[in-house]
Amino acid sequence: MSEELTHKINISAGKDAPEEFRGQTKVIQIDPSKFTPLVGKKIREAFNGGLIGLPGYELMITGGSDRGGIPMRMDVHGPVKKRILLSKGPCYKPKRKGSKRRKIVLGNEVTDGISQLNCVVTKFGKEKLFTAKKEK
Repeated sequence: MSEELTHKINISAGKDAPEEFRGQTKVIQIDPSKFTPLVGKKIREAFNGGLIGLPGYELMITGGSDRGGIPMRMDVHGPVKKRILLSKGPCYKPKRKGSKRRKIVLGNEVTDGISQLNCVVTKFGKEKLFTAKKEK
């Protein structure tokens, strides 16, 4: 029994969002045919939300990972998988000061192998994506 391949897109409202939406996220699952227009885009690149079924929205890519959980990293260029020496930053949090570790990371370009893509909303559309927070 073969499982249908899907891609997850985690959308965050972002820090610049209106107060009632700030801090909220939404997960959307899309099929590979809708994910194809995003292939080739890089981290920190904005795209039209209409590509994934959110007309009027503008989203910016902030990261992602492949099916094995290997994360994307901004300073590794291209659609590659590399072993790099890390001392801090995304993909590695040292337990002691000064420790380093060689980790496998993905480049900053979106490929078909990306299973989870993280985005933040830069421009809101008319369709409601997030729900307003309740007053306490």
